[in-house]
Amino acid sequence: MNTMIKNADILTMDEKFTILKNQVICIEEDKIVYIGEDEPFFFIPNRMINAKNKIVMPGLFNAHTHCAMTLMRNRSNDLPLERWLHEQIFPVEANLTYKDVYNGAMLGIAEMIRGGTVAYLDMYYIHEASLEAIKETGIKANLSYGVSTSGKVKELGKQGAEQYCKNFILTNKNAFKGRLNTSVEIHSVYLVDEPELILSAKMAKETDTLIHIHLHETKAEVENCIKTYGMTPLQLCAKTGVLDNRVTAAHTVHVNDEDMLLMKEKNVIPVHNPSSNLLLGSGIADIPKMLKAGIKPAIGTDGAASNNTLDMFKEMHLTSLIHRGYKGDSNVINARQVLTMATANGARALGFDKCGMIKTGMKADIILVDTESLNMTPFHDPVSALVYSVRATDVDTVMVNGEILMKDKQLLTIDEEKVKYEAAGSAARLYNLF
Repeated sequence: MNTMIKNADILTMDEKFTILKNQVICIEEDKIVYIGEDEPFFFIPNRMINAKNKIVMPGLFNAHTHCAMTLMRNRSNDLPLERWLHEQIFPVEANLTYKDVYNGAMLGIAEMIRGGTVAYLDMYYIHEASLEAIKETGIKANLSYGVSTSGKVKELGKQGAEQYCKNFILTNKNAFKGRLNTSVEIHSVYLVDEPELILSAKMAKETDTLIHIHLHETKAEVENCIKTYGMTPLQLCAKTGVLDNRVTAAHTVHVNDEDMLLMKEKNVIPVHNPSSNLLLGSGIADIPKMLKAGIKPAIGTDGAASNNTLDMFKEMHLTSLIHRGYKGDSNVINARQVLTMATANGARALGFDKCGMIKTGMKADIILVDTESLNMTPFHDPVSALVYSVRATDVDTVMVNGEILMKDKQLLTIDEEKVKYEAAGSAARLYNLF
């Protein structure tokens, strides 16, 4: 399918933050093949998109979430992480079925597409259900699979679960025409023991995939790790070989100077989850200090149970504000840095190449944002508007790998009413059992 976007004002998100006015974008299958002022004679489009009064930009990459936890949204939000998990989340998740995870994933994906998210990094259970939802909806995703969370240990034994996990990762790597990526999941150093950390590090090497882990989320996590192992979680990950792989680390809130140097040395990608960390009282990651150190953080929503949305524009807005207030300095972080975290850095965090930027040769993961809404008027600086003014409801069109998933604010691959109905049914069943 050949697509032409006309009248495009483009925020390219290249190194210079180039803004191109009144351009034509030509997309062949899943790739951008032309950007210029005139329609090229060699390109015959099958469909046209008019981008007048829109800003065209790369789609957003949600670098840490638990997609199907939409089913637990708006429940039990006034507890610290440890109590929240053990009293309110794990007991509910123990009753999840394939259908529940599918319904929760469909709801989460619908919300993310509506908000301009083109890809997400997911850590959850019953991965086959999420696979089905990803295949149907057209979104990009990276599914993390771990031995402990595979649900196969009791059935297959530890060795059998390890092989199942490895097969899942290799079988689904680059599936759905490159829309799906896979990774090794390590939930955390408090739920995964040292031998499994070593095993997971080895598996990531053997499958050439990244590792997705919760790391340094709370003070209690760090203190307990030091008490148990005599070192911080990051240092334990270095010792066990985890950091010898590509690592995307969610949260990284309580990180000392030594650990930050380790993150820089090992090219760890920290994922900032401001809403979740604030809601659970976990703290605020020192993103300005990481940026100054040359670390390249991404942004995530975490699960909807601790956010309570999957709105990446909201996370960008919050990221741009909390550090200024906390540090008492309006220059500690800027809108360009925040946009980069949600696009190019996010693509790297998910392991997707040729994404996060609009230029020839890149993947056609593109969103069009309405510039005529009340909150976007007057529309002066696109960079400023997309961080400080925009709302998820301003997203008009979403394209992933050259396929249009939403146009004129209408989802094209998802029956929204059916998804809401089925998800509500799953949530009701789960909480009747709780």
